[in-house]
Amino acid sequence: MHIILFFCLISITAGDTLHFTLDKSVDYGLRNNPGIEQLTINLEKSKTHIGEALSAYYPSLSINGYFAYISDVPVFEFDGMPIPMGQHRNYSVSVSLQQVLFAWGKLYNAYKITEIQTEIAELTLRRKQQEVRYTITDAFYGLLILEEMVGLSRESLTQLKRHEEAVRKRYKAGLVPQFELLRSQVQVANLLQQVIELENGLNLAKEGFKLLLGLELDVEFELSGDLKVVEEVYDVDELINEARENRIELKNLKNFERIADRARGIAGKAMFPALVAGATYERKKPFSFGGDDWGTNLTFNVGFQFPIFSGLKTRYQYEEALLVLREVELAKENLEKAITVEVKQAYMNLQTAKQGIAAARENVSQAKKAFEIIEKRYRNGLVTNLEYLDTQLVQTQAKTIYLEALKNYHSARAALYKAIGKEE
Repeated sequence: MHIILFFCLISITAGDTLHFTLDKSVDYGLRNNPGIEQLTINLEKSKTHIGEALSAYYPSLSINGYFAYISDVPVFEFDGMPIPMGQHRNYSVSVSLQQVLFAWGKLYNAYKITEIQTEIAELTLRRKQQEVRYTITDAFYGLLILEEMVGLSRESLTQLKRHEEAVRKRYKAGLVPQFELLRSQVQVANLLQQVIELENGLNLAKEGFKLLLGLELDVEFELSGDLKVVEEVYDVDELINEARENRIELKNLKNFERIADRARGIAGKAMFPALVAGATYERKKPFSFGGDDWGTNLTFNVGFQFPIFSGLKTRYQYEEALLVLREVELAKENLEKAITVEVKQAYMNLQTAKQGIAAARENVSQAKKAFEIIEKRYRNGLVTNLEYLDTQLVQTQAKTIYLEALKNYHSARAALYKAIGKEE
């Protein structure tokens, strides 16, 4: 499915209009967000560090060679015979092999640290993907609400214009004073300005949505989605447990704790000797004293590397590793508390938003009935223009509050999912 969508999107020209559902918006954003791309590169880099650490297990092989020309070769005489102490031209080629045999687990710990760092990079990428998903979700519903508000304001403007025309006819018939006509005209002008501001806000929000998804600014798009409330039952304790299990920040702190523990192990064994072995094959000319022929030599060696004194550097590294370990433990405890508070707050915000929707929906129903009554009574000349306009304003405000309640609900729901680390 993703592959099909990808080839459809890359074939789009500037004149085409994209149609996005929530799932398609998230999918497109996850593939084109620059922050995700950067973290993907970091993940690939961390994988190369694993290979780099693994290379310490393998022997190192090197080739060395040189040519030296000695202009004045010392000569000594033996029984009146001159004997040169070397040759003018000297050649040497050698191949050396070195292998660490035993290092008290320091190489293993270094290798495991790179594995943990790769896991951290992978989890960090996942968290970024979650954040992008939640941000797009919030922006998606925000755009839908803005579109509804623009539609509502246009509908209200149409009603006011219709009312203004009715007042004009009644004024010409001498049934109402000029003041009522002027009031209705002012209301139309004011609402027209609000419509323009809402439309401009919608256009700016669309530009921001394009940036969020990584769309070109000249590409047009349309959104299709449902603003309905999803009936879900949550238990706050279960949500907290789910967050503690899923939150990537906690998982990464546990990984940092593992790294600190490995680093302590390396620092604690830094003063222990490492056992190494090697072999060197050399071919040189002259090979023997006084001769001028090529010869070869093969040397095997086994030894150890023992750092006797390093200015107490290893001691301080060990103490630092202990402090880092303690620091990570404290950070983990504080993060668990912060996540608990975040989940509780997100849960209460969602419950408040649901209650707000129920109240706002009832207000819309009552305001609609009141407006229908007042509109009929105004046509019959039973109420004033001011009463009509006030009732119409109350109805618009009730619908606006309902839309804002829907926006608060979807934002609170996305925030709750983010707080518990839910992926969908």
